[in-house]
Amino acid sequence: MRRPIHALPLGMAACALALATAPIAAPAESEPSPPAMPVGAPATQAWLDGVAWDDRASAVLDPAAAIAALDALPADQPAAESWSAGGSRTGWFGKAWEDVDGDGCDTRNEILARDLSHADFSRADGQQGREDGRGQGAAVCPDATVWSGVLHDPYTGASVSFQRGRSTSDAVQIDHVIPLNYLYAHGAWAWDARTRLLVANDPLNLVAVEGQANQSKGACGPATCPIGSTETGTWSTAASPGWWPPNDSFRCGYAQRFVSVAAAYRLGLPDADRQALRSTLADCAAGGDGAPSIIGTTRDAVARLPGALLGDGRHRALLTAGMLLLGAGIVARARRCLRRVPGRRRRG
Repeated sequence: MRRPIHALPLGMAACALALATAPIAAPAESEPSPPAMPVGAPATQAWLDGVAWDDRASAVLDPAAAIAALDALPADQPAAESWSAGGSRTGWFGKAWEDVDGDGCDTRNEILARDLSHADFSRADGQQGREDGRGQGAAVCPDATVWSGVLHDPYTGASVSFQRGRSTSDAVQIDHVIPLNYLYAHGAWAWDARTRLLVANDPLNLVAVEGQANQSKGACGPATCPIGSTETGTWSTAASPGWWPPNDSFRCGYAQRFVSVAAAYRLGLPDADRQALRSTLADCAAGGDGAPSIIGTTRDAVARLPGALLGDGRHRALLTAGMLLLGAGIVARARRCLRRVPGRRRRG
């Protein structure tokens, strides 16, 4: 039974009277709440505290901070087996692309909307903004499907026209800055399923790029790539060489982003990748673009060549055969030269 206000203690009566007479405020539509972190998101690192899920790409570490984060990463945890036994991409990281933050839109469309200019959210004639396209999208993102736009590809520096469609969508692909197979190979094999699903859809780890550039990168880090499979006895978590964006002006941004993702998820890295990232970031911190000199590029390529060749039995056999042929050719050439030397006596 409710007590009358006059029967309540003085302080409680005052509060009750204030609540009873206060006007009811309408919710402010102009100030929507920020996107929430997805359920089960791992504990964020300090610099990510308070950053909304959809805004995580804005929290990339600067070069100096990235170097410090790189040095603080845990040791590499190489996977003993390839990911194929566990279902590869889908088995380990879920299908592409999930709506992990529950906002009604799949990750691919969210990244396209973020990274494309002149994004069109409607199939109607002319360019339609997000509000005009509400309710006109595909089932995976009814209110914000990106039907077309222009990508200024950070990996190649080229401008790419995007048109949603079965035969055209692949012109623009969503790249995992740290590829999923690389993540698996260096520690994600031990993570829980929810964390793997989140890193596969984390805006910090995703960038829209030209399709062919994405394909050429494969599962590589800056200096190494996971290759092969346990089934064929060819599994290696850190084979040379790695991959960098061909657009040198994005090299610093790429290194910073790579380390930022690794730091956010406490991912260990192979020594070769650590060294490549540290070298690049040091140049970036000093005001450079992170790109190696021609001499450095040649030196690194020569240094990686023996490991790349000798790591494969077929390459070893071809290299041995080539060296034998080269040696035989040198001997034969020397003999021909000796025969042509004037005044040389013949034996016997």
